[in-house]
Amino acid sequence: MWSNILLVCLAFFRVGNAFGSLPHGNSAAKPFTLQVTDGQIQEFKSLLSASKVGPETWYTNHGDGQFGTTREWLAGAKKAWLKHDWRKQERRVNSFPNFKVVVENEAVGATSIHFTALFSKRKDALPLLFLHGWPGSFLEFLPVLDILKNKYTPETLPYHVIVPSLPHFGLSGGPIDVELTMMDAAQLMNQLMLDLGFGKGYVVQGGDVGSGLARILSVLSPEVKAFHVNMLAPGSPEEFLSTDNITQAEQEHVERMDVFASTGSAYIFEHGQRPSTVGLMLSSNPLAMLTWIGEKLIEWPDRRYPLSLDTMLTLVSFYWYTDTLPRSLYPYRAIAASGNWDGLLSPIPASKEKPFGYSVFPSEIIVLPESWAKQIYPNLVYYRRNEKGGHFAALEQPTLFLENVEEFLHIARPAIQL
Repeated sequence: MWSNILLVCLAFFRVGNAFGSLPHGNSAAKPFTLQVTDGQIQEFKSLLSASKVGPETWYTNHGDGQFGTTREWLAGAKKAWLKHDWRKQERRVNSFPNFKVVVENEAVGATSIHFTALFSKRKDALPLLFLHGWPGSFLEFLPVLDILKNKYTPETLPYHVIVPSLPHFGLSGGPIDVELTMMDAAQLMNQLMLDLGFGKGYVVQGGDVGSGLARILSVLSPEVKAFHVNMLAPGSPEEFLSTDNITQAEQEHVERMDVFASTGSAYIFEHGQRPSTVGLMLSSNPLAMLTWIGEKLIEWPDRRYPLSLDTMLTLVSFYWYTDTLPRSLYPYRAIAASGNWDGLLSPIPASKEKPFGYSVFPSEIIVLPESWAKQIYPNLVYYRRNEKGGHFAALEQPTLFLENVEEFLHIARPAIQL
């Protein structure tokens, strides 16, 4: 029996490694294997086991989540987390080609960047950069990579797919002697693509923080030839247009944004105004981190298709083991400084010239109505309103998400000269 299991595992890893040949003879990026130490796992379990679930109150017993994470959910999640198989998740991550490379940047210095990738052997393969958000990670895109591995071979894959850990997220590093900004992070992502040999051009896709970086890159980087997002926040007061002639569906999006702004956005200002307090508090106790992030993993997906508890625990475990949370709050500093929503996640407007695609998923927390998007962005060549999915679209609905991206690429490809 064990020999059969070993053969299956070896076959699984060979498929992933077949996509791991770096293009253009690049040798700076080195293969990487994720392996949390036994000591880290033991420390985590000891801290979690000793952690107290808070008392019953009128708020913590409110089962509809109106006031945030409920006590009942947290108590059950704690029990499940103590039995969670982290090594299984590591094996899944390591079934894909993973790399680390040092990226040079004048503002923040040399920075270690992690990425997972599926590299094609086709000469005409289109480089495609996927950027995650908060409280996400590159793990969100693994279901999409699975689909691509099964759909294509290295000889037929039409893309070079690169999924990094954003600077100061997950397995990537970042400066501690200077404050990292979204502009810095965007420059690091662009330099990563240049260092991988994609200086002729690439396409960027992003959600949440990744959508802000995609918008910055669309202007900052001449190498970015087209961009696609699955979250589009109004970037300035001028982008809040009249609601007089919008459709019922668009009105629902506006109302959803209003609800989020009035009842669900406090974390943004807390992250931006007191990142030290939040970071130190939540990184001291795994149950505290689960309470904070778990709220978003419950609220933000499409409630009809919730994330499994095992998936949520994997995402939070990764944040815990990599000390991501206290390092990953910089995207919110700009909004805290302005005191309003101006330039949310992107300090500069997106390009209005390069091919732009926008996919709306119905349970997304921030949605720019279609009519507004088309007025603001004359370069919007692709718009699709999907029937299911939420904030973590690639993770929640990977097949649908990939379908959207490939539709956009089909439309934009003639304008992309590499």
